[in-house]
Order: sequence, then structure tokens, then C-alpha cells
Amino acid sequence: MLIIENGNQIPNANSFVTDAEFTAYATARNLTVGATVEDREASLLLAVDYLTGMENSFQGYRVSSEQALLYPRRGVMLHGFLLASDKIPQELKNAQMESAIYQTSNSLLINGEQSNLASFSVDGVYSESYHKGGSKVAVRLDSVNAQLSPLLMNVNKLVRV
Repeated sequence: MLIIENGNQIPNANSFVTDAEFTAYATARNLTVGATVEDREASLLLAVDYLTGMENSFQGYRVSSEQALLYPRRGVMLHGFLLASDKIPQELKNAQMESAIYQTSNSLLINGEQSNLASFSVDGVYSESYHKGGSKVAVRLDSVNAQLSPLLMNVNKLVRV
């Protein structure tokens, strides 16, 4: 069962969006989501887990040590304006839904492997060499990153004091 964080620091919240919001978002974009409420809610919960793993990259800090999720936050500049500390930005909701859509057919949280390819060349002859070990699998979610971009810290920003 989803418990929605609405900006009021719900102590047991586990999602930023409802199932209805999620299905409407996916339907508008002709994207596939789970067939049952349970499947969709499980995808949304895993998406929050994924986003929580990125929390150190977000601007600002939690409003309270008692809140369950990474938002609401203080000190977030969104599109040039200070975001109110009781708001859940639509960009975060969209990122949760994009992550959940990916989760419908893939795994967001991979306990990965590490690449063992040491070198590769093609000078008229194909050649590969490998290190000992396994291979690394990483999730790349450009649609999620595009939504999160305005909420993340800008490490390239020059600040004068």
C-alpha cells in the first residue's frame, strides 16, 4: 500500500506519487506498466529505493530527521527560485515514475559485476584482452536523469564568497 509524501513529512511515507498518477503518466506516453495495482505499487516502491540511493547528489537537505523519504528538502533552487520546504517537485515525481516504468521490465537495483575487458583493438585484426574477474552491469536511466537534473547539485558551478 502506498503512503504518499505530500510535503508534510509523513513519517511512514513510501512514495511521492499515487497509482492513479503513475498510470495516467504512463498512459499519456503510451508506456507499459504493471497490469495490477500490486505490480505498479511494487515498481513505485523500488523506484523510491533507487532515488534514495542518489540522495547525496541532491541539493539541500531533509527538513526533518523524522521524515521517511528524501523529500521534502530545504535549500533547493529549482529553475532559479527557492523551492518551498513543504513542496514535492513535479520533477521528482516524474523521476520516480520514469524509474518505476523502467523497473517494469528491468532491475533498477543491480548487485552488479565488474568488467574484465582490459583492452580492445581493431587494426584490421580483431583483438581483446581481459583482466581476471567478472563484468560490471550498471543501470543508465537518461529519462530519470533528465527529470532529476534541476534538483541535483551542480558540481561545476563557481560560487564566489
